Amino acid sequence: MSKIHIINRYLIKEVTLTFIGVCLVLFLIFVSGQLVSLYGKAVSGGIQVSVILKSLGLKSLSNMVFILPLAFYMGILIAFSRLYKDNEMVVLAACGIGRWTILRSVLSLAGIFAIIVGGLSLYIAPWAESQSELLIKKQTSSDSVEALASGRFRELKRGEGVVYVQEFDQDELVMKNVFLQHREENKNSIVSAKSGRKELKKETGDNFLILEKGQRFEGPMEDGSTAMIQFERHGIRLEQAQLQKISYRKKAETTVALWERGRHDDIAELQWRVSAIILCFVLTILAVPLSKVSPRQGSYSKLAIALLIFIIYTNLLTVSRAWLTKNTINEWVGLWWVHVIAILLALSMYIHWRPLLKRFWFGNN
Repeated sequence: MSKIHIINRYLIKEVTLTFIGVCLVLFLIFVSGQLVSLYGKAVSGGIQVSVILKSLGLKSLSNMVFILPLAFYMGILIAFSRLYKDNEMVVLAACGIGRWTILRSVLSLAGIFAIIVGGLSLYIAPWAESQSELLIKKQTSSDSVEALASGRFRELKRGEGVVYVQEFDQDELVMKNVFLQHREENKNSIVSAKSGRKELKKETGDNFLILEKGQRFEGPMEDGSTAMIQFERHGIRLEQAQLQKISYRKKAETTVALWERGRHDDIAELQWRVSAIILCFVLTILAVPLSKVSPRQGSYSKLAIALLIFIIYTNLLTVSRAWLTKNTINEWVGLWWVHVIAILLALSMYIHWRPLLKRFWFGNN
């Protein structure tokens, strides 16, 4: 086995192990934020508790497009900074292993990650976004009992009424102190009951809300009169809400559909998805020289600078995407100019400017 091959395996191993650790940390941070948001919607009755994990999984898939390039970038920075701190990079340089050789080693690994990110960005993430939007749409347009929440008012479809449950057991679907106000054909009906539950009629397949020990108030009638009825058991048929056609956001549309339509906003989304692939290579080229630290410096002394470059880079991509969506810039310029600047900046870090400047100012003497 050649010396270069052994060194390549060692460098790839160090970067991969660090990448896995960083990826797990970033993923846990993301999951924590998403869980807080989803549980907030569940408490307010926006979604059911039973779909939180499914929604979280879909969101996780779509956001891996952002997590993976950042984790790989930080993985190279942290791994190589430690090698510089331990003087291992100095030993490699003394053996004739320069930054270009090291770059070739990690670029092969970057190619693998670019393929993974490409599959996520072009196919899996749009599918996950469309499924997530479909799931949320079903929840927000549903009048089902499962969507109720304790101590919260929930509006019925098309503003036809309001339902309130003081206590609600999500597992058993048993309600206590139920209040229901319904308006139909200029007539109001108000129902209150001590308890309620959902019941399915197997013969017809209809769902009913069964209320027990309560009263029903109706009025005013056509003649202006009102009526109040006491009941021990009262059934209300629950209509299945019709799911309207969903207008998906750009990020939820398929890559093929965007390509076939070819409008400015479609091209902007396509270039954004392709940029995730280019990002893997550009960040790799940037990370190798940025990871260089002296033994006297901290292992992560340049991490703040590297993260600042990443933030500026991604923000410029976001701004260019907005410009292209509004047709402010030409589609041939699009997001590519940001990548060109980033690549030039990265390559400039590999050039020894001091000898070139010395030769320019003092000539060959």
